[in-house]
Amino acid sequence: MAPAWEDTFDEAQKKTEDTRRKMFIDSLREKTPIVDPDLAFLTPTELLVAMKENSQILDFHKKLESYESTKKDIAILFPDADRKPWTSGKTTALIYRNLHTSIKNLKLADRVEVFTISPLLGIVPMEWYDDMPMYDASGSQSFMVRRRGLSWNVEDFKKVIGRSGELMANFLKKNHANFGKWHIIYRDPSVHQRIFQSSMEKQTFPIWPHTSKKSLADSYLSLRTIMKEISEG
Repeated sequence: MAPAWEDTFDEAQKKTEDTRRKMFIDSLREKTPIVDPDLAFLTPTELLVAMKENSQILDFHKKLESYESTKKDIAILFPDADRKPWTSGKTTALIYRNLHTSIKNLKLADRVEVFTISPLLGIVPMEWYDDMPMYDASGSQSFMVRRRGLSWNVEDFKKVIGRSGELMANFLKKNHANFGKWHIIYRDPSVHQRIFQSSMEKQTFPIWPHTSKKSLADSYLSLRTIMKEISEG
């Protein structure tokens, strides 16, 4: 039997984490009101449990299995963002504002289809941006979890990456042939890079990477340069 002082310490630690979690959820609701607070996962363990048990997430994964894309010249795998929605004309996420502006200015709308890489949902087609589960997956970012004083479980994180990579691999297996060329844009290093690498370990497809050492939200011109390279082939 554990000493009484250990029980007291564990209880106090749990209360502290619960208090911090509530504080972060309240901050999230203020910053991004559209995010469902019941779909805010602040640690890798919470993400992993959601991928196994949450009905909204499991329903999305099931829906993704039957998705079949239209045929276009170019497909782009693109990182998700905390701020939602990502829809053109609605988004406050700078990375998506830069993306949509680049597509418009380069006149790529009829040639390009964008698919978002999500550590929780796997892949999100652009046409589902308004109807997807409005989640927060900041629990996949170690610096965020540790800064909040919450528990970082590296083994659960690896399992999340593996499951996300599996979802991507299955998606590519069904839809890769519908596009003339595939590209992926991500920050190096990043969670999205690791998901992509995990996917390629399961099944390799020809996909051209475009990496950045800086945040893709920092500069419209940087992202536009990448998009121009993609458009030119």
